[in-house]
Amino acid sequence: MTVITEYTSEEQSLLMQGPRLGAIVVSAASPGSGADTESEGFAAIQYATSNRGEFLDNTLITSILYELDQLAKSEFRFAPYGKLAAAPGAKEQALAQLGQIADLLDRKSNPAEATGYKQWVLNAATVASQAAKEGGGFLGRGAVLVNDAERAALAEIAKSLRLQS
Repeated sequence: MTVITEYTSEEQSLLMQGPRLGAIVVSAASPGSGADTESEGFAAIQYATSNRGEFLDNTLITSILYELDQLAKSEFRFAPYGKLAAAPGAKEQALAQLGQIADLLDRKSNPAEATGYKQWVLNAATVASQAAKEGGGFLGRGAVLVNDAERAALAEIAKSLRLQS
C-alpha cells in the first residue's frame, strides 16, 4: 500500500500530473482547434477525477485524488492546458516525464499499484483522444473520432509507462 505522502514533494507533483501529461501527448500529436484541445484536456481530467470506483482499491490513486481535490479547493491555479499542449516540444517533454513516472513507480510502489496508476493515466489519455473529432473537410465531413496520430500517441504513452499492450 503506497500513498502520495511517501514521495518527495517533487515526486508528488510529477505523479499528480500523470493524467494531464498523457492528454498533452495526445493533444500535441494531433493539434486541433483551441476548443478541441481544451475539450481533450477537460475530458482527461474529468475522467481521472470522476472514476474513483474503477481504481478504488489503489491507495496511490485515491491519495493523489485527495491531494488534487485539496488543491482544487485552494487558491492554487493549474497552468492552462491549451498553452501546455501547444508549447514547442510538449509531446516529447510529456513522454519523458511519463517515463520518469514509470521509473519512480517501479522503484517505490508495489507492482499492482504501479500498474493501476499507469493504466489510469493511459485511460485518461484514451478518453482525451475521443473528446474531439479530428480532420474532416467542409462541415466536418470525414472527421474521425481517433486518428492515426492519436493512436500512435497512445502507443507511445503505453511504451513510456512500460505498460504491456
